[in-house]
Amino acid sequence: MFQPRNLLDILVVAVVIYSFLLLLRGSYAAQVMKGLAVFGIIVGLASFFHLETLSWIVERLTPVILIGVIVLFQPELRRGFARLGERWFGTFYSTEEMRVMEEVCAAAEELARKRHGALIVFERRIALNPFIETGTLLNAEVTEELLETIFFPGTRLHDGAVILRGNSVIAAGCILPLATEEEISSRYGTRHRAALGLSRETDALVVVISEETGWVSLAVNGKLVTNVNKETLKEMLALYVGAAKDEEAG
Repeated sequence: MFQPRNLLDILVVAVVIYSFLLLLRGSYAAQVMKGLAVFGIIVGLASFFHLETLSWIVERLTPVILIGVIVLFQPELRRGFARLGERWFGTFYSTEEMRVMEEVCAAAEELARKRHGALIVFERRIALNPFIETGTLLNAEVTEELLETIFFPGTRLHDGAVILRGNSVIAAGCILPLATEEEISSRYGTRHRAALGLSRETDALVVVISEETGWVSLAVNGKLVTNVNKETLKEMLALYVGAAKDEEAG
């Protein structure tokens, strides 16, 4: 007999599965989920039609596949749990982390007002050493004034990217990989192509300011969000930089 607890059981399972799929959305692991779905169908057919040989194979393969899934999905699971934690409990930042975000947002607003092009990269979990080595090492404190000075037109470092590691400007004048013409509209220039290119190859977050339009945009996870205001930029920095911090702590 169907009881209320059966409905609750179904709802809980549905919510768990739906949340899991949302956490993996847009990742490489999401593509693997399609293969697992096919495997699930095979398991169902073997059980429904009592196919003994196929059932024996499935029984032997299941533990191996489960271990493989855990290993393969480890980065996505860590990222997903970090997002889940933020959603329910919020993200806590130190005073210094908040200061860095404020300095970057203030610099971005001023650079956009003056239409000075800029590329500001936040290193997250994946080390950006190969790109840092293409620029000039600074190891300086992040300040609005320093960022505005670096990107002042005509200075030696203004055409490259600034890379932030933690609370420091680790390097400036860095060269980033460019997204292909097929990956980004032709109306965007080299800075936007570089921002999108790095965000496709790494988990870095890139703030880009257009000298043509004065727009502030943000590239992350292979996507470009254009023309954001100061408050939106601050919220997105808090979301993604905080997620990286939570992943490292985990």
